[in-house]
Amino acid sequence: MSKFESQAFSIPFSKAWLAPKYWGSWLLGGLIILFAFVPVKIRDRIAVAIANKIFNLKALKKRRAIADTNLELCFPEMSAYQREQVMLKNMQIFAQLILGAGEMTVRSKRYLQDRIVVDGEDNINKLLDNNERFIILLPHTYPVDFLGTYFCTRGHDMCTMFKKTGDPIVDWAMAKQRTRFGGVIFERDAGIKTLIKAVRAGFGCIYLPDEDFGPEASLMTPLFATQKATLPVLGKMTKLSGAKVVPIYAGYDSESHKVKLYIHPPMQDFPSNDVANDTLRMNQEVEKLILRSPEQYMWTLKLLRTVEGSDKPRY
Repeated sequence: MSKFESQAFSIPFSKAWLAPKYWGSWLLGGLIILFAFVPVKIRDRIAVAIANKIFNLKALKKRRAIADTNLELCFPEMSAYQREQVMLKNMQIFAQLILGAGEMTVRSKRYLQDRIVVDGEDNINKLLDNNERFIILLPHTYPVDFLGTYFCTRGHDMCTMFKKTGDPIVDWAMAKQRTRFGGVIFERDAGIKTLIKAVRAGFGCIYLPDEDFGPEASLMTPLFATQKATLPVLGKMTKLSGAKVVPIYAGYDSESHKVKLYIHPPMQDFPSNDVANDTLRMNQEVEKLILRSPEQYMWTLKLLRTVEGSDKPRY
């Protein structure tokens, strides 16, 4: 890993963070750590109660509006009531994962492994057994960090990109958490080439495909019933790294109180020599993953910011 240290995201602890203006962050972090030791069934019930209580708060109106817009564009057949129920369940899952976020910081490797149930594990084991390079196609859901834990606690280092939150304490804590059992994270400024080099060096790569980077860098590509500005880079990454693309969806089962990973078979005949077709195929795989459990997906992200034929953002 030493060859990537200069490019890896790193933020040293600062004594300045002990100042009173940061006490709120430390208090919140301390509460999350305490919740990591609360029995999961009890914690999940508390989380659902909190989610139900805050769902209609005015402060969350904008986030709900973004989610409602995304759902209506992607699934025009959904009624307003159905969209609201998806958003409510999404809020409940978000609360359950937030209250459990401290687990990956303080709980044992064995405990964390027991928190994960895998569907389709043979699809990744075949690649691991043959030491094949791979890139994980992973849509944004709330338990996504558990995927890195799944691989790293089994001795396979992973790499991915990291977007700073603007709070140095949160960034420091998240970086520590995500690399606790190995692996490396890069800031976006490191670029796709750095990810490719890491994959060539034997790292598995987690690629999250859903952010809208605007029309200049993207292709307008179908996603469900709408068009989405999509980065056309996965095919290039795959070709240059010699990796296979494995679609995976991370969800949270509120009944079993487990994180569930759905591992699909590696994409076949990918990439092609057609960038637009490769980008379409990627979105089609993303659709298959999301349809496993639409309420898990981060509909509150500005996924569809770019409007085709207009220079005005959607939200």
